[in-house]
Amino acid sequence: MNIAKFSVKQPVLVNLLTVFLIVAGLLSLSRLPRETFPNIPVGVVMVSAVYPGVSPTEMESLVGMKIEKETKDIKGIKNITVNSVEGFCNVAIETKEGLPESEHSRIALDVQAAVGRIGDFPADMDKPVTKLLKVEIPVLYAGLSSKLTEYETRQKAKDIQEDLERIKGISSVAIMGLRDLEMKITVDPEKLKSHNLDIKQVMALVSAHSSDIPGGTIKAGRTEYLIRIPAKKDNPMALKTIVVKASPTGVVKLGEIAEITDALADPVAVSRVSGERGLYLLVNKTSDADAIKVADKFMDYMNKYNKNATDGIKLEVLWDSSRYIKIRQATLYSNGISGLILVTLLLFVFLNFRAALMTALGIPVAFFGTFIFMHYMGITFNMMAMFGLIIALGMIVDDAIVVVENIFRYNMQGMDPKKAAIKGASEVFWPVIGSVSTTVVAFMTLTVMPGVMGKILAIIPMVVAIALVVSLVEALLVLPSHMAHYSKSGKAPLEKKESRWFIAMQNGFGWLLTKVTRWWPISIVFFLGVFMFSGWFAGNKLEFDAFPAKTITGITINGETAVGSTIEYTEAAAKKVEKFLAKVGEKEVDASFCTVGSAQVGHDIVTGNHVFQCMVRFHNDGKTKPRKPTEIIRQWREDFASISELEKINVNIMKNGPPSGKPIEIQVRGKNHKNLQAVSAEIQKFGTTIKGVTDIYDDEATGKRELLVMVDSERAAFHGLDSAQVGLAVRRAFAGGIATRFQRNDDNVNVVVRYPENRRVTVQELRDFEITSPVSGKGIVLSAIADIKEGKGPGQLKRVNQLRTITVSGEIDVDTTTVSKVNGALMKLTDKLKIQYPDVDIVYKGETETSSELVDSIIMALILALLGIYIILATIFQSFGQPFIVLMAIPFGAIGVVFGLWLHDQPISMIAMLGIVSLLGVVVNDSIVIVEFINNKVKEGIAVKDAVIEGGKLRLRPVILTTLTTIFGLLPMAMGWFGSEPWLEPMAIVIVWGLAFSTLLTLLLVPCMYLFIDFLKRSGARVINFVTPGRKE
Repeated sequence: MNIAKFSVKQPVLVNLLTVFLIVAGLLSLSRLPRETFPNIPVGVVMVSAVYPGVSPTEMESLVGMKIEKETKDIKGIKNITVNSVEGFCNVAIETKEGLPESEHSRIALDVQAAVGRIGDFPADMDKPVTKLLKVEIPVLYAGLSSKLTEYETRQKAKDIQEDLERIKGISSVAIMGLRDLEMKITVDPEKLKSHNLDIKQVMALVSAHSSDIPGGTIKAGRTEYLIRIPAKKDNPMALKTIVVKASPTGVVKLGEIAEITDALADPVAVSRVSGERGLYLLVNKTSDADAIKVADKFMDYMNKYNKNATDGIKLEVLWDSSRYIKIRQATLYSNGISGLILVTLLLFVFLNFRAALMTALGIPVAFFGTFIFMHYMGITFNMMAMFGLIIALGMIVDDAIVVVENIFRYNMQGMDPKKAAIKGASEVFWPVIGSVSTTVVAFMTLTVMPGVMGKILAIIPMVVAIALVVSLVEALLVLPSHMAHYSKSGKAPLEKKESRWFIAMQNGFGWLLTKVTRWWPISIVFFLGVFMFSGWFAGNKLEFDAFPAKTITGITINGETAVGSTIEYTEAAAKKVEKFLAKVGEKEVDASFCTVGSAQVGHDIVTGNHVFQCMVRFHNDGKTKPRKPTEIIRQWREDFASISELEKINVNIMKNGPPSGKPIEIQVRGKNHKNLQAVSAEIQKFGTTIKGVTDIYDDEATGKRELLVMVDSERAAFHGLDSAQVGLAVRRAFAGGIATRFQRNDDNVNVVVRYPENRRVTVQELRDFEITSPVSGKGIVLSAIADIKEGKGPGQLKRVNQLRTITVSGEIDVDTTTVSKVNGALMKLTDKLKIQYPDVDIVYKGETETSSELVDSIIMALILALLGIYIILATIFQSFGQPFIVLMAIPFGAIGVVFGLWLHDQPISMIAMLGIVSLLGVVVNDSIVIVEFINNKVKEGIAVKDAVIEGGKLRLRPVILTTLTTIFGLLPMAMGWFGSEPWLEPMAIVIVWGLAFSTLLTLLLVPCMYLFIDFLKRSGARVINFVTPGRKE
């Protein structure tokens, strides 16, 4: 069926289809959530376990290694990382690349089931929690300041949390710095002893009185009653009445031997907001919610709350991601709209008013159609999607230009508009299909890149491909109808004027083409020389930097005081850091806030009274004034060095763009811990000598000083005890034992039994601690059955795939060096260390691993794109040889890429390489049109030399127009005229400059290559004897 003829004969259907696309597109657009980056599954299942007061060594053996052993054989798992710190264990289970989302969910369920099968976790430890992680950025951070008591402030914060979580679009609100509720039963050891009791008995009695017991039913006539014995678990007064001992002389109640209070748990971490202790809220949105709308709803709530609050509570926004989404979207909007204006103006310069208008109208129609598919595919209106639309902006008119220009050409010859529409559209049907297909193939090969970075980047080619397919439908089905019914035959005065200047250009190009093709061997050699020069130039003038930090949006500062420091001492050090952070201009830093007692590093959580972490967000998404973020960070590093309380401090940089890992991240794995430490030390020592390397450190941490209770099994057995019984008795007295727990509103309240604080101060009190002997029923002092020694344990233990692991991490000064240079130098060292320590595995992670995976993926995409394009071209031309004429445009596009990156002072980065692959499908489009028309002229009986010149002249207008529309659509972004998005700029630069150079060369090189192929054929070269001059009909 002739699609052009169908389009011309069905104007009503075509117009209704156009209206449908516009209306459905507008509705879809209104439902697309706005955000910076999409929520992407990171392919990590996290199992977390909490067991307060337990050393890292015990956490690893009691929890981490058991989970590791039980889950290691689950299908689809790539790596298992166990990270153990005091009282906490994280097991990060990384899935294999390329698995669908359903497989990630299946693995998470399998992991949960495997953990559930482990039956020998400590009895008093909470059940581990299993969660499938996603890249989820909080919509905003809010600070909560108060003049009330901590208990009152806590309740107000919980009320605010409850209010916010009822707001549509908010999935959860986490409160940082909030202490848990706890009911404390502080027993007096002397009174316990006097009544011949111990903590174990007290805990058992409290537990026995803490469960409602159903007693059955009674039927009294027509009425049935439930019998229930209620618990006494959630009220201190009720707990005091529990009888712990009864004798003929009387009873002893719990209240007589213990103090029972409602209280807050001991602080694990302290949050600091605006230089004071406080709380801060992390507001997360649902996956389908609009970040800007959610932030606006929060602001409305906050303003109303602060206006009506009379209790000393105040909410304030510390950091609002919607501000940066608006900034980035405004940048992309400005560049997109300016590109649209340039493209539209260009159409009116080269075509008459009606033809230009018909072509330009295809842009919104294609966009609205794209929005429909984005909505149903779950693609949000994020930065990647917007950039994809900007790339598509100039391309979606390319097929329309070819169709309209050909119809316009016949119309100008006086042909009836309907006949011109059918003949013009039909004539370019296959070249248009081919052009769009090659571009779609090139972009679609980029949708299967690995990792979180690859999944986020994949949105760009997906959006471009959708837009191009929709534009193809519009160009072949809608445009012929509109051109047939809204055009006039003949030539208007203005059109004659336009024809004169264009004819002059066409004749000038024809003269140049005649000269170039006359000496085609010399021309081809010249072009090859230019290409070789560009290769030399790239090798000497361009650097490779996978993820250049053009914009630093924020930092995290991880600090440590001496191991064993109190949380108050560490907080004092954090205050000094805060004072330096406050010495900035109002256009340099937007917000900073700190947590003392814990720090999150990647998926791992480090806890301890000696650690703290501060987060800093730079102003205007990193576009600070008067100093750049790198200058501010440099000053802070000097300032922090003057804080005497600090044992260690490092600054970790957050860059614009998706997460790519740390610049330096090297895992040292093996079974010999001393060798691992030696290798780690060598890497750190050498790293400090490399220019531009900063904050190089490893995750080895010395733990608190320990009192090791070495139980003598013979002496303990004499009293009917073993190591486990002794350990549990000591834990209950000094760490506290959870007798029971109950629900109070939405809080889980632990009922904790333990000794008073003043009996948990000295080592001697530990030695004198009495344990009831099951044999005699009398108290036995701990020192009688155990030796107590002092020692130091690790502060953190890590295992990767069942091997002990130390990770060396570091940052670089981006003004001084690049990641590839630094890691290149480190690799020379680690190659020697592998020989020196053959039992140690050294694995590069972070940016190095991400870039290596992406480079492999891009090379594969490049090969697949070339193969796909060749197949499409061979199908169109019905020739094995002629596709190579078209493909010659690709290497010459690289000339423009090289000089474009150099002129813009850009390295060869991952995003630039994506641009190169994308460019493959674009640069061949012009060549397809030229070769197809030369073939047609040859078929008409015109001599090859004349057909080459005639075909080149005939397709000059569409070639120039399609090239310039694509360039003009991206030019504002590439040049940063209306604000820049540094992370995405290189891709725009690559496409703009690559296309500009390749088109200039293509107009001259393709005719020369056509003559070269024809020469080989005529000279009887058997290798290409199968080549035909055109597509067989």
